[in-house]
Amino acid sequence: MSELILDVRGLNSGYGRVPVLHGISFGVASGENVGLIGPNGHGKSTLFRTLSGLLRAWSGTIAFRGEDITNHPPAEIVERGLIHVPQGNTLFPDLTVQENLWLGAFAKGPRAQRLRTVERVFALFPRLAERRGQRCRTLSGGERQMVAIGCGLMGLPKLLILDEPTLGLSPKLKTELRDAIAAIIASGVQTIIVEQDPEFLHTLATRFLLVSEGTVHAEISGEGGLEHKRIVDMYFGHS
Repeated sequence: MSELILDVRGLNSGYGRVPVLHGISFGVASGENVGLIGPNGHGKSTLFRTLSGLLRAWSGTIAFRGEDITNHPPAEIVERGLIHVPQGNTLFPDLTVQENLWLGAFAKGPRAQRLRTVERVFALFPRLAERRGQRCRTLSGGERQMVAIGCGLMGLPKLLILDEPTLGLSPKLKTELRDAIAAIIASGVQTIIVEQDPEFLHTLATRFLLVSEGTVHAEISGEGGLEHKRIVDMYFGHS
């Protein structure tokens, strides 16, 4: 079995006294890219917030690249290369595109390489290069999502977590974003992606996990290729 870059065991978490994650366990092997699907409100975003240290784990463990990072500070987790791009608009709206990107490279290692990395981001998203001096509040929804992913890349991730990156985007922009994520994967960055549209993930993920009621209910491995019909059947609950 390949070495695990991420190993989650028996993870329980929630908000206040309300549990959301119920002993969820899964691993991500070196070289694979995982797609998470499942109903809204069943723990996918809570899982990501717990992995990235934004929400405290009640019990269980999270190991990243062989080191226990359970309940470590978010900045430390980012420095280790586990970077979470959350759902929705989390940019600084009155800062420019380039200023937001600079903030993504706050850790010592990424900061030293930020000039090179920002040019890679602009090559990946050419329209951001055209708008580098524009305030983020004036951008379209698709452009803001590109900046958010760019901020994640500025931190030089080993594993990039994307929470519904195409939410609210047009079909044309979804295709453009899928091509960009494919290029990110081709560059050697591993991903975990939550997406409501299994079709979007079909060519990106090497394995699918169905998250429901705070745990992993089913999975499809990439051995022999991912069959689109099996993915759709799993998501919609058919046999």
